[in-house]
This record gives sequence, C-alpha cells and structure tokens, in this order.
Amino acid sequence: MANPENIWLEAQRSLERGKPFALATVINVRGSTPREVGAKMLVRDDGQVGTIGGGCGEAEVFRKARLLLEEGSGARMAEVDLTGDFDQEEIGTCGGIMDVFIDRWEPGRDLPVVQRMAEAVRKSQPLALITMIEPTAPQEPVRSIIAPDEAPGLPLEIAPESVRQLEDLTRRALPGLLDIGQDGKLTATYRTSEEHAQLFVDPLPGAQRLVIAGAGHVGQALCRVAALLGFHVTVIDDRAQFANFERFPEATDVIVRSFEKAIGALKLDRNCYVVAVTRGHSYDEIVLRETLKQEPGPGYLGMIGSRRRVKATLERLERDGFNPARLEQIHAPIGLDIGAETPEEIAISVMAEIVRERRLGTRDASSMGVKLGRLKPALSRAS
Repeated sequence: MANPENIWLEAQRSLERGKPFALATVINVRGSTPREVGAKMLVRDDGQVGTIGGGCGEAEVFRKARLLLEEGSGARMAEVDLTGDFDQEEIGTCGGIMDVFIDRWEPGRDLPVVQRMAEAVRKSQPLALITMIEPTAPQEPVRSIIAPDEAPGLPLEIAPESVRQLEDLTRRALPGLLDIGQDGKLTATYRTSEEHAQLFVDPLPGAQRLVIAGAGHVGQALCRVAALLGFHVTVIDDRAQFANFERFPEATDVIVRSFEKAIGALKLDRNCYVVAVTRGHSYDEIVLRETLKQEPGPGYLGMIGSRRRVKATLERLERDGFNPARLEQIHAPIGLDIGAETPEEIAISVMAEIVRERRLGTRDASSMGVKLGRLKPALSRAS
C-alpha cells in the first residue's frame, strides 16, 4: 500500500515522463470505511499506485478514473457505498460511504504543482493542496497550494480568518472538506454539496518528527513503532555504543552528543514530538529544560518516570522560573494508562498517546500525565 506522501513522488515521475494520470482522493467519509479522508489512488493507463480500500468500490473508482483519462479532461465525483458490499474480505468491518473526487493531471499544466508537492515530501515540509470541488464537473480542476507563513494563491476570495484556518489545518496535517460562506468564511462539513462549490484541504504532514532522547530498550521499541506509523525518527544519546544505526535501523537521524547540546541544536516546531526516556532522571530533566527554552516548542513533550519523580522534576523546573502553564503541557508520566510494563508495551502506550494528541487533541484520565502528573485535560478537537 503506497503512503499518500509517496504518491506525490510517483506523480512527479509520471508527469516528467509525459504520462497523464487520474488522482482519486477520498474527500469525505460517513460511517465505517476502510480508508480515511485523504487516502489516494493514482491511476494511469498502465495500472494504479495506492489504494482507497480495495473491493468492488475501488474497482468502480478505477473504472471511472480510466474513463476520465480516455476523455482527456475534467473531473468527477464517485460515491463508494460499502453498506452492501459483501465482497469485502471481512464481512461487517466496513459499512459506510466514501465520497471520492477524481481529477485528471496533465504533464504541461500540472507539473509545477506536483513538483512542489513532491519537493515538500522530500524535505518533510508542511504543505497543502487546495482543490475546488464543484457541483458540476469542471473542464479544468481549480487547484492551489498553501504553506504556513507564505502568501497563499487561493482560487477565490476568502476572509482573513479563513486563511489562518487553512494554515492551521496545514500545520496540523488535518485534511477536510469545507463549505464556503457568502462572507468568505469557511466551515467544516461532512457532506458533499450538489448546489455550491466547496474546498478540499489535502495537507502533507510535514516533519512529523519524533525525537527520542535515550537510546535504551524503550527508545529502540519507540523507534520501531514510530517508524511504522510514518514518523521521521531522531535518536539522541551521548553513548556511541548505544546510539547508532545498527541498533536503530529505522531511524532517520542518530545524534551522538550530550542531551543539552543536541536538543539545543534542534529546531523544534509544532510538528515535532519529544520524548525523554534516558538512562537517568537527571538526563530526562536536561531534555525538558532544553526543550522548554524553545518557542513555540514541540507539539508534544513527554517524560518517563514515576509519580514521585515527575512531581519533583516539575517542581524544580517551576522554582527555576519555567512558566507553570507550559509545565501543564508536559506529558509526564508519559503514555496512556494501559498497564504497560515491557519496553514494547511502553512504546505502544506512548505512541498511542502521541497519535491521539496529533489527531484529536484529547487529554483525559486515561493519560498518565493527567492521572498522575500536571498535564492539563483537554477536550477532543472533533467534539
């Protein structure tokens, strides 16, 4: 199964070879579906790359995409209704509906957009493709790109707060369908419209980077699970016999340096997730101190440890002048309360909390930091 990010690399190769393709993107889901919003399938005259879930639904989308290629222009919608699809491998696992937008990409017209998306994938930069979804299929799709802190070239006039909304969705890598109000304001929706145009925000995750401070057994397990989830993993330790690619083959970077200097040299933004799982609490505290010095800092900061050790560490940081409000954002003790004991179980607990923080923003008593530390509870962004 091709990662949606990698599809842009394949898209660039296709257009640079002069081969047009149709891109099928899931823009909305209702109920239980095999793929999420943003899932993609690239269709050429020689086959497909990626999947939107398989089965009869994908076969129908593939057929419509091939028709679009033969017609030579335009875009179209396809509704994949899985409520009665008994050809699924596991009956009952999927019973929802997917709205799939299919549009044609041409070597001359669309290569610059595809090159920009592919470049962002290679450099792990946050970027989003904005597509106008119109009730009647246009002859030429209307697309643009938006990047944080860059003037957007949008296909329509929208309110300034809506531009900031798009930038926020891009930073958080949250795809979604938006209604366009008469006042230019954008509102999230879960229904495609047959009456008015909508915008679909299709972001690249950017540098969803996990920084693991500590190259022990827990660090190894974290690296394996995080890489499986698509994170770019940086491992830090001051011991070369522990911090190396032989022990961390899935890591993107391995840094052998003091924790203080290594963390201080990194540029930590909201797409970074930092976990302190070193060999001793004094080193974990150094990781917290250096991370808290950065503004705005990472999207997630966590530390392993007992309730007593966490309490003592946070009290020292507060006495030393660190903002109490920022201390309330530290996930310590780290992870979800699943009774984890082994390094692998701890890794699953930590990564589950990170995924929930990234996708939903939820913090409740199932988080060890809320239950035993000072982590401030938060409601889901989806609520």
